Amino acid sequence: MLANLFIPMPKYGLVHILTVLFFPLLAVVSFFIFRKKQTISKAIYLYVLMGIIFVATWGTFIADLITDYNHQRLNFWARLPLHMCSINVILYPLFFSLRNKVKPLIRDTLFSYMYFMGSIGALLAMVVTAPGDCLGENVNFLRYNVLVYWLKHGLIFIIPILFVVLGFYKPHLIDTIKATVFLLALLCIMEGVNLLFSWFNHLNGGTEIANFFYTRTGKGTAVLETFYKLIPVELIYMLPMAIIAIPLFLLYYMPIGIIDLVKKAKNKKTITKEVTHENSI
Repeated sequence: MLANLFIPMPKYGLVHILTVLFFPLLAVVSFFIFRKKQTISKAIYLYVLMGIIFVATWGTFIADLITDYNHQRLNFWARLPLHMCSINVILYPLFFSLRNKVKPLIRDTLFSYMYFMGSIGALLAMVVTAPGDCLGENVNFLRYNVLVYWLKHGLIFIIPILFVVLGFYKPHLIDTIKATVFLLALLCIMEGVNLLFSWFNHLNGGTEIANFFYTRTGKGTAVLETFYKLIPVELIYMLPMAIIAIPLFLLYYMPIGIIDLVKKAKNKKTITKEVTHENSI
């Protein structure tokens, strides 16, 4: 019966808006349920969320591989789910599991990438840059790949926020720089991966190039394609994007910065009152 249902998902239509709003609501509910739970309970819940998006993402890839959807086997190396958001289904659980095993500087850098880059990127993918096969008048919200797209990006968006509100990470202003540096390093790594996997794909008889993180060309995304036309050099054309990301990171940090300033002001006011009271005695 569900297979015969068609729920259209026009951009900024009711279904699109409700879908986007569902995930912040889930984050709020999760916070109130788990805020007083033990750390182990919070961690298990987060691992469950990360497990869901890992299984959904790689399950879709494996299913397409088994059925050889759109010559998936031939272009295996170019179709791996290692794009900007998909790679986070691997990086999130990996980085989270390393939180107590690495030095504080490395830990904060990993968390800063997830919070500033991973969360913002997923939010933009839901609100601004969703592909035409996952958002549009003729798109059925109940299609499996469409549901996976929104579930994956929605959870990638809120999981780093849950890291913060459940006490696993506290963002600092300097973390915006750490996230930018990590992003630049990751872009360089992915360019090397793209060159290597493109070669593997060619040896396999495939016709596509690996373009994870869009380091080789911006084709397929309007924003990146514009930058690629201005600087038609692979990887280099993305460097201005990393600089532009800094103001976005600062905007994302602003609510936390304001809360910290309010707390400091309250603490200072409390200390001043106590000193005044002691002096009066």
